[in-house]
Amino acid sequence: MWSLAVFVALLYAVCDVNYFIRTFFTVVHVLLLPGRVKVTDKHTIYGFCTTQDVDFLLNHMNNGRYLRELDFCRFYWYGRTRFWPLGNAKNILQGECMVRYRRMLPIFKPYKVETQLVWWDDRSIYFEHKFITLHDGFIRTVAYSRQRAIGVNLLEYVQQFPECRERPEQPAVLKGWIESNEVSSQQLRK
Repeated sequence: MWSLAVFVALLYAVCDVNYFIRTFFTVVHVLLLPGRVKVTDKHTIYGFCTTQDVDFLLNHMNNGRYLRELDFCRFYWYGRTRFWPLGNAKNILQGECMVRYRRMLPIFKPYKVETQLVWWDDRSIYFEHKFITLHDGFIRTVAYSRQRAIGVNLLEYVQQFPECRERPEQPAVLKGWIESNEVSSQQLRK
């Protein structure tokens, strides 16, 4: 019995066990959900800010937790849309993320995250994520994330989804963000 307790304590000390448990249940949940969601539809997941999510002040969600929640938003999106796997893609990676924290997400408050594919190009897909508290409907945080596909042309890949036959206009905020990232990349190449 003690050896099991020591093993579990060691596992929690070395690994983020809760992340892997949640990933497992997310995958099972997606596989058991009936039906599909269109690639361009808004997809919503729900969460609750707990003591494991807060910063050292113990009153609101830690900035790093937002990024972790975005992982699960994308897991659900990929599973529900059946966008994954990407044909011949070697991998799809989180390339960049821009987050605007508008107001803190308080501890012990339920929230939802709305995720929507807003644009794509030949190498990447771009998501908009909104963290909204349920008690007041306020958008606490807005994030944009770029998923980079390695080994596949996304402009061709998305054509298999009828709703993606025409690419939407690039949102202004996304255009500015992509341009600033390109400037940053050029500076780093020097």
